[in-house]
Amino acid sequence: MATKKKSTAKITPQASATALGDLLEHMSRTLTANASDVQADPLQGNSDVLVSQWQKQFAGEDIAALALGIRVRRVAMLIDELLLKECEAAGIRLNEMLLLMALRRVGPPYAMRPTDILKMHSITSGTVTYRIDQLTKQDLAERIDDPGDRRGYLIRVTPHGLKIVESILHRLVAVFRSHLQPMAAIPGALPMFEESLRLYERCISGS
Repeated sequence: MATKKKSTAKITPQASATALGDLLEHMSRTLTANASDVQADPLQGNSDVLVSQWQKQFAGEDIAALALGIRVRRVAMLIDELLLKECEAAGIRLNEMLLLMALRRVGPPYAMRPTDILKMHSITSGTVTYRIDQLTKQDLAERIDDPGDRRGYLIRVTPHGLKIVESILHRLVAVFRSHLQPMAAIPGALPMFEESLRLYERCISGS
């Protein structure tokens, strides 16, 4: 019996680009069909409106790279709005939640040095101290001795703070899943989008 040879054909960049183009076209048709509202407000419209306005201001110039940045920033603003809504429901400020998220992300014992927080959020030492004070007043975090520095301290999430941050994060997961359901229903759409964002970040950061 003849054995079936495995294909040794390589996927060329052109083939990959074609596959990506087909996927994007399919995504566009699907999401457009499912669209319930198009924000056309000239001041608070979606990224299509913003890009169109800038294209008119730079008529004849190629602003494709700028337009992409505008779209990414618009998406970031929408994500902040979703996070802010959950924070308000939980009775905490957005900047407090961002700090709690950073502490939760590093894993047990969910503690960091104030200097690490300063570098992570690009804020002044006075702002760091103020935000830590606000967290401690609400029993969301606490100061503990720094085993590596007798003169310093660590800021650590309390059990109450951990409960709050995880509750908000779980609700956000549900919200994102709901909003992204049309895209998730398209095979390969989410992984492709994630990889595109990863490459975009590397280009912007220069790394």
